[in-house]
Amino acid sequence: MKIIKSLQNSHFKKLKKLSNNKFNKKEREFIIEGVKEIALAVDSDIKIKKIYFRNEKPMEFDISISKEIEKFYLNKKLFDLLTYRNSSSKVIAVADKKSYSLDDIYLKKKSILLILENIEKPGNLGAIIRTADGMSVSGIIIIDSKINIYNSNVIRSSVGSVFNIPIIKTNIEGAIKFLVQNKFNLYNTIISKNSQNYLDIDYSGNIAVAFGSENQGLSKNWRLNEAKEICIEMSGKNDSFNLSVSVGIVLSEIVRQTK
Repeated sequence: MKIIKSLQNSHFKKLKKLSNNKFNKKEREFIIEGVKEIALAVDSDIKIKKIYFRNEKPMEFDISISKEIEKFYLNKKLFDLLTYRNSSSKVIAVADKKSYSLDDIYLKKKSILLILENIEKPGNLGAIIRTADGMSVSGIIIIDSKINIYNSNVIRSSVGSVFNIPIIKTNIEGAIKFLVQNKFNLYNTIISKNSQNYLDIDYSGNIAVAFGSENQGLSKNWRLNEAKEICIEMSGKNDSFNLSVSVGIVLSEIVRQTK
């Protein structure tokens, strides 16, 4: 297996560009860091194109991948320039991004959809995806956000869950049309005179729950007559939770009721 040692090597130069989240946003390829994350990507039919190992003692890598995929060693210094976890990471992969549409959402008898409007922070998105994956959410719809789903912070904070669930970027019109066609009950997390405590709601049928951005919350565009408005009542001095925490709190109650 070839060992890459030079900063001027073409493989390293490309990897360095792909590790830059601003550059990566425009590319069809992205980097996956870590054995667990690569394994989840492979299980979700993400196309792996190249594998790069940290050049040290042989490591266990029993992921089933094509023998045709090129494999390389990177010396430790170069490898650590590309990774966040440095010595705790032993392998990275270059893969093709995978796009989903609303038609890729697998609808069950009682489906749960998560809608995120104008989400801004990659770390928050990754944590939300991890929670949604753990609670068997059927899909995540992202509205009016420029966030890069394959940002390294999203992949890392989701611990690879980003590969396990369809994540669709669309506009509010497309999302509402899909919800209506598939008879979803929509719950908007918003503070208003009409808001009910999320614990007082009887969740039934297909459920979609919408959350707004960390700074501005959910926009007025979601205030439809058919939608219910819900909130988490705070009992301490602070007036809000982190977005990913709020998502986890509300989803846990929905899942509890719909099991």
